[in-house]
Amino acid sequence: MYRNSDNWILHADVYGTTEGFEVVVDMPGVVREDIELEVTPLTVKVWGVRKTPCRGATALAIEIQTGRFQREIHLPCRVDTSSVSAELKVGVLFIKLAKQKPVKVAVPVQSEENL
Repeated sequence: MYRNSDNWILHADVYGTTEGFEVVVDMPGVVREDIELEVTPLTVKVWGVRKTPCRGATALAIEIQTGRFQREIHLPCRVDTSSVSAELKVGVLFIKLAKQKPVKVAVPVQSEENL
């Protein structure tokens, strides 16, 4: 069985907590140096490359996808991008995100009499 090895799909789960979100991305065989991560208030983007494990050998059957990958995950509400943490453990990337705290703004109310 042979497969195209470019642009394989990462599988990810998103969990909600009282403080924020935890994103869990399955990426066996990918080393930390080959992972890029970008977080905006509403998205998590993960991209990189999984390299072929056997260099210099002729592939007879290929089922493990290699090559470049990219995944964008949309979040249900805004997160604080200054408090993101990520850890790669046993082929799984764990990303912790804190919900953005609401900003309280006092708005003076005008009336026609004040104008």
